[in-house]
Amino acid sequence: MTRRNSTTNTVTYSILATIAVVVALAVSATAVAGATTAPPDPDEYAVAQGDDCVTVEPIGDGARTIEEFYDYRTPNTTPSSYSYSSHGTTHLQEDDTSSVFLYEGSDGLSLVLLHDRYDGDSPGGAATMTFSGLPEDGEWVVEDDGYDGADDEFDHSGDSSRITWVWSENRSDGAAFNGGLDDEFSITIEPRFNDDAAKQLYDGRVRDWEVISGTDTGRERTSLDMNEPVVITSGECTSHSVTDLNVTESVRPGDSVSVEATVENDGATPGNVTVPFTVDGETVDEQTVSLEPGETTTLSTNATFDEAGTYTVGAANATTEVTVNEGDDEMPGFGVTAAVLAALVATLIGRRQL
Repeated sequence: MTRRNSTTNTVTYSILATIAVVVALAVSATAVAGATTAPPDPDEYAVAQGDDCVTVEPIGDGARTIEEFYDYRTPNTTPSSYSYSSHGTTHLQEDDTSSVFLYEGSDGLSLVLLHDRYDGDSPGGAATMTFSGLPEDGEWVVEDDGYDGADDEFDHSGDSSRITWVWSENRSDGAAFNGGLDDEFSITIEPRFNDDAAKQLYDGRVRDWEVISGTDTGRERTSLDMNEPVVITSGECTSHSVTDLNVTESVRPGDSVSVEATVENDGATPGNVTVPFTVDGETVDEQTVSLEPGETTTLSTNATFDEAGTYTVGAANATTEVTVNEGDDEMPGFGVTAAVLAALVATLIGRRQL
């Protein structure tokens, strides 16, 4: 009968477990390093149609809510009026013109639509717009006109809305969406005006469709194509960023290291994205790729480090560090590991011979 030595087995298992831990630590010395990336600027906004794009600034100083700024009045509001129009945006309204802009209020950022001019010189008009990509935690806080029996139609479902406006002579119309716009967003508006609107009751015609941007000295108006979708997005017209940068963090002098960068077109328009690869701030490679808005791809290059030290490897806005260690023929970090393993194995053999 063979008697099992439980003490010997316990020691054996302990040593094997220790070896496993040491090996795991050694392997981790060659793990892939994650990158430090700069977040996008949330205060940049763009309006794009196809390849055309304009950077816009919100209107407003944050002092009033969007409802206070818009100042929609009916016989049931305070102040009251039979105009059924916006009284707070008359300085932005124009005859026979529809406009879109961002408003910065005390309740955050809002998306605002305006049609025609109250107490102006227009025989009325009609427009239908379909919205997609609306933030789910936002809502249409102003529906001009949303009272019972109104000719306007507001249909909302999830992150989409379809709104039809019809307005009579010398009146304005519109709406405002608030909530969720202080984070990243991308909203698509598909406009239809005049005869293309879902409903038309009056003879007036919209003749211009504009985006309004705030400036240091006032406001700037840019005409849009009345028949093409508009994308309103956080971010710049042309922008890209590296969202992930992978490189072996510990190598030996003379080793060739693969550098992989995941790049995203986070701008509002399609275009060529050029990504520089750098070592300690100096460009060692540069690659260009064509990307649609929101599209990502992975680019790769190789870098060689001749001397020991710590190097900063970068790709566009992302950086990480690579440590180059002097050593013999073992893999990086395995000099000490090999000695530890040899000692553990010798101990194990000695124990088993007892």
